[in-house]
Amino acid sequence: MENTATPRQRWALYCITKKDYRNEILSKEEAAKMIKELGDPNYKKKTTKSLSAELLDYLKEHFDDMFGEAIKSLSLKSVVVEDKPKDPQKWAFVGFGCGITYFTYRKNNKKAEEINKAANQYHYNEIEKMFLKKFTAKEIKYYEKIGCPLGAIWGQDQNMQLAYYHTVRDFAKSKGIEMNIVSRLD
Repeated sequence: MENTATPRQRWALYCITKKDYRNEILSKEEAAKMIKELGDPNYKKKTTKSLSAELLDYLKEHFDDMFGEAIKSLSLKSVVVEDKPKDPQKWAFVGFGCGITYFTYRKNNKKAEEINKAANQYHYNEIEKMFLKKFTAKEIKYYEKIGCPLGAIWGQDQNMQLAYYHTVRDFAKSKGIEMNIVSRLD
């Protein structure tokens, strides 16, 4: 009786095989050998990613969709002319227009708060860098020369903001979190 398998070993065997070993005659050594053979030797405890890390992965995965909307914005080019009869100044204008976009959600929803905070951080860091990497140095200089740097367009164009925020909201929905988007021209 002293060398019989322990209740923990029997439970481990049950978890592995789904067979009840409570009434089986089994030594500690036999149980240990069975656990080692039947169990997954490469088993590693699953590490769960944080919600913000999952969001970044999701944004990277759906970046091309957002970039497609950005291209639509960049295809709209116009000139803003000062309303002055003599020597009016002119400025280049690219995109749909400057917008203000943000999320609304229940204020006690900690997960929505975490997503919102991460989305703001990624928007102007990792995802903006991915956006800028899609352009050549010559294209980046062109937009700077006309007075509309690509980074500024990325951060201000309402269409680009909406594409980004819709992607974040889709991620939140996939996690069962309700977030609404508010957007208006500035």
